[in-house]
Amino acid sequence: MKIITMHLGELDTSCYIVSSDKGNAAVIDPADNAPFILDKLKQNGLTLEAILLTHGHFDHSGAAAALKKKTDAKIYLHSADADMPYDSRKNVSYLLPGYVLEPFEPDVIISDGDKIKLDEITFTVMHTPGHTDGSVMFITDNCIFSGDTVFCGSVGRTDFYSGSITKQRESLAKIANMSGNYEICPGHGDASDLETEKAYNPYLSPAYLERR
Repeated sequence: MKIITMHLGELDTSCYIVSSDKGNAAVIDPADNAPFILDKLKQNGLTLEAILLTHGHFDHSGAAAALKKKTDAKIYLHSADADMPYDSRKNVSYLLPGYVLEPFEPDVIISDGDKIKLDEITFTVMHTPGHTDGSVMFITDNCIFSGDTVFCGSVGRTDFYSGSITKQRESLAKIANMSGNYEICPGHGDASDLETEKAYNPYLSPAYLERR
């Protein structure tokens, strides 16, 4: 498995191209600039097979429609966020005056525990509502693509449509109880790892998670 990291869009979203040994690829959270992503795929001799969205906000899905048109790759999105591409309030694109998210229909509705295969790579879907009701993380053997569920030292905000601090705390508790160590590739900011976040991220501490 190889990972190419890009930082795209107005909010500097971390977008990832994950490729298999056979040269097939999934793009996670294509924030913006489909031509740039397509060029990156071409430079590396990769064929795009899947577009994996950790949630439905515009800054994680801005290039999804264009990529699907150009490659016929399937878009994967949780059912709770499936209507977001058509509503600027729900996908929060209203925050950028003049910006219009090109709408799209997800091809595959994903749920907690689903497995997405890309040759030798398996992504396991972990439903982590809180930032949005349909937020998920994609977990491989040694890596968590966490979207806006958890960042290096922080977590995603919960004050937009379908956000819930109660659900977020429940999701974070599941993460805090995970065993083993994983590299964390978040939707914004620096990469980290699970052991570091469990030790130092205040939102994964028992004191925070036990609040009611």
